[in-house]
Amino acid sequence: MDWLDLRNLRNSPPTARRLERAQPDDTESTVDPDGDNNAVDGGQNTAVDLGRLAWLGTVVVCLIVVLILVLQGYYGYAAVTFAVAFAAGINLL
Repeated sequence: MDWLDLRNLRNSPPTARRLERAQPDDTESTVDPDGDNNAVDGGQNTAVDLGRLAWLGTVVVCLIVVLILVLQGYYGYAAVTFAVAFAAGINLL
């Protein structure tokens, strides 16, 4: 095991450099005294709740499965899967 020399591992310099944080400019503040941040346009970037996104994905996947099940002739399973999609869709309201 000559190729695996771990003796000087603690004394070796780090392989990656740490990034220095940019210092904020005190002369230009984008935060109002009431706490609102003016740097981001509210109409452009709206936050999407992760739970809402998960329910939307569930509805989409269920509807695709319903389509496949109907095409294969499994109407009962398709109806149950559609009910699951409907129930998941209620959470989006």
